[in-house]
Amino acid sequence: MKPFESRPIRFLEIIKLNKWHIKCYSISDSNEKVPDAYVQKAKSNLEQWLHLSHLTTLANYSTATLLLHECKEGCFAIINWWVDDNMLQHFVFLTPNINSPFSLYSDSGVVTCVWELEVLWHERNAWVKHVLKANQPDFTAYLNDQLNQY
Repeated sequence: MKPFESRPIRFLEIIKLNKWHIKCYSISDSNEKVPDAYVQKAKSNLEQWLHLSHLTTLANYSTATLLLHECKEGCFAIINWWVDDNMLQHFVFLTPNINSPFSLYSDSGVVTCVWELEVLWHERNAWVKHVLKANQPDFTAYLNDQLNQY
């Protein structure tokens, strides 16, 4: 087991797709941020991945988080969105390299790693602050509450 080392976490952009707003983050074990080729590859899959929201009848807010994590396994794409006020619907995909397609990884029961949990913890706190505790949910404030750190 290797000793833990921080990895740069970078907010990349808010992606707008149909009615969805997706906060996109990068984590990399070897670069300042995930190479753009992986970002574009993930974006090309977004419509298909967001369609998975129909697997439940729980209401969602068309607000998602996409984490791209470049690491020894390749590049993970972790996408989730809030459902039924306070739960996440969560999917993990992996591509071993830029020339291979993303494939579902979370069907193995693997959810996320310690670096990705940092982003999810930030997103949880932002959701509580701007949506759950607010007199009126402020989705714009939630989308603008972003994490960047080493």
